[in-house]
Amino acid sequence: MKSRTIGYTAVMVSGMIFGSMPLLSKIIFSQGGNSINLVFWRFFLALPLLMYLIHRNPTTDFKLTKTQGKNLLSVGILGYAATGMTLYISYNYISTGVATTLHFIYPILVIIGSTVFYKDRLTFIKTFAGILSTLGIYLLYNGELSGSLFGIFMALLSGITHAYFVLFIDKSGLKELSSLKLTFYLSLIASIAMFIFALFTGHFTLELTLLGWGMTAVLSIFVTLGAVNLLNVGIQRIGSQSSGILSTLEPITSIIIGALVFNEILNLPIIIGCIFILSAVVLIVRFDRVVLPVLEPLGKLQKSK
Repeated sequence: MKSRTIGYTAVMVSGMIFGSMPLLSKIIFSQGGNSINLVFWRFFLALPLLMYLIHRNPTTDFKLTKTQGKNLLSVGILGYAATGMTLYISYNYISTGVATTLHFIYPILVIIGSTVFYKDRLTFIKTFAGILSTLGIYLLYNGELSGSLFGIFMALLSGITHAYFVLFIDKSGLKELSSLKLTFYLSLIASIAMFIFALFTGHFTLELTLLGWGMTAVLSIFVTLGAVNLLNVGIQRIGSQSSGILSTLEPITSIIIGALVFNEILNLPIIIGCIFILSAVVLIVRFDRVVLPVLEPLGKLQKSK
């Protein structure tokens, strides 16, 4: 299978796995868990399996350069840990559909950020797909700000921090690391940061039911080893812009689960929004590398004036 095909597939599967997080989170919260405690265990419980897989892989080791260590520390705390913390907190205050949709300001932020700060060229296909996916997200969101303002703010902040995560992995050189090695160090750094935060805020607890612990372990392996690792694979192969757009499969998954499990509304605007998002995905997968008109980076346009 070609490298870019692997990248497209990895990001789409990653998005669908991420979209299942609200369901698992709600179950864990009902069994004695809380958002901050869950973020810590999500990162921490996956570490032994990641260590084992890296140890068993003859082409991978645990060595890092100083630059890689500094970059991992930055993105692990400000991107990886911060995204998990803010998004999980938002689930406590607003519906899963609204939280996930607000979080998905990040694909358009990735496109803007890569163009403004890294002078990437923006193809017509990516521009059109980005507009389609954004319109789709708006229709899924449906203009209804239900729930607390704090929950809305946390969901929006999670989108900002995740945009930073995707861009930094792509542009800092960290994508040159193996996906397992990258996921291991991100999880290690994030788990330490979240453990300290949970202790200081009084959210750390071991008082989960047996079902709660089981679902926490499932979420940790399913999301960290599955979704995050696959997202890293995708960024390595197709870059941040395409990965951001393809990741919009996550809110579709979340919306469907919300409708089936939590009886959340599934109306005509939501259906049209799903069609827009799926159309954007098809455009990226089928025509991403087609030579079409290109938008010059904003930085170059500003210099030419």
